[in-house]
Amino acid sequence: MSLCVLHVLESLNPDAGSVAVCLGGLPDALSARGQQARTVAPPGDPARILDGVDVVHIHGWTYEFAYQAAAAALKAGKPYVVSPHGALTYGPYHKLTWKERLRIAWRTRRLVRGAACVTALNPVEERDLHTQRIHPRIRVLPYGLCFTEYEGSPPTDGASPSADRRLLMMGPLHPRAGCVAFLKAMAEIGPDANGWNVVLAGSDDGEWRKMLEAAIRRKKSDDRVVVAHARTVSEQRACLSRASLLAAPGLHIGLPVSIMQAVAMGVPVIASTCVAPPGLDSAIRVCGPRREELRETLRSVLRLPEESRRAMGEKARTVGRALFDWAVLADEYAQLYTDMA
Repeated sequence: MSLCVLHVLESLNPDAGSVAVCLGGLPDALSARGQQARTVAPPGDPARILDGVDVVHIHGWTYEFAYQAAAAALKAGKPYVVSPHGALTYGPYHKLTWKERLRIAWRTRRLVRGAACVTALNPVEERDLHTQRIHPRIRVLPYGLCFTEYEGSPPTDGASPSADRRLLMMGPLHPRAGCVAFLKAMAEIGPDANGWNVVLAGSDDGEWRKMLEAAIRRKKSDDRVVVAHARTVSEQRACLSRASLLAAPGLHIGLPVSIMQAVAMGVPVIASTCVAPPGLDSAIRVCGPRREELRETLRSVLRLPEESRRAMGEKARTVGRALFDWAVLADEYAQLYTDMA
């Protein structure tokens, strides 16, 4: 008998850095293993969508629909997985208000404990969840990507490739993603950054974009720093097709979506330990989530000959495909769901 797995997301929009970008290739991969996959996002009634479902996988833990889905699954006796994406880890860039503390103590902590399993994006999140004793069963479960979708000639938006080298940061335009630390680090590098343009591609749910653009104008850097949108996978691929290097300087645990996309397209990557996927350390440059470490790691990669950066990207693509292509990684997901059902 085949299993039916329900994937719960905050949104089905494939914005830059969103889990929806990665999950697109999972249903077909699970189908090849005899499992069905359905995907839902708000609005809706979680209790109604559980009919015929054997396992529920909740992606993210910062939105009301996730809590509703967990509560409905718990009440119905359906096993569910919680992938918090850093939401249960706290620090300078993810502080709790007193209302959030009460909510966690009286509501969401019970729902997390009721899960059959809690997953972590990387060993950094795994260690933190173990330290907090969030759940007795915690395992690292990275996200994958359909690498074949990133082969061949990437789409463009009609703009011709720039002769200048482009350093791309792609994802949510939020301080915890490291965009401010990234810009400050680039400003501190000095002559080694000559000839490099910076592109910040992504969206925000507040005023961060306006603040970034205003700061860039104040620093008179708008000739070298561009803030762009990347709302679709085609736009994201177009950004990557013109990038010489991708930076993912997250200051808090977060999704490695842009890293996976860059790796799939052979673009070399610099990433912080908070967002680097497990197993890629030998193929990308990884640094601590601090501006000083980011600055020196950037400097070392910017100094490399173009041939060395290109080889770095090709190595990452080879390693990434062997680890994170859904054709390979889906085995871990299928086995987890089978063990839970």
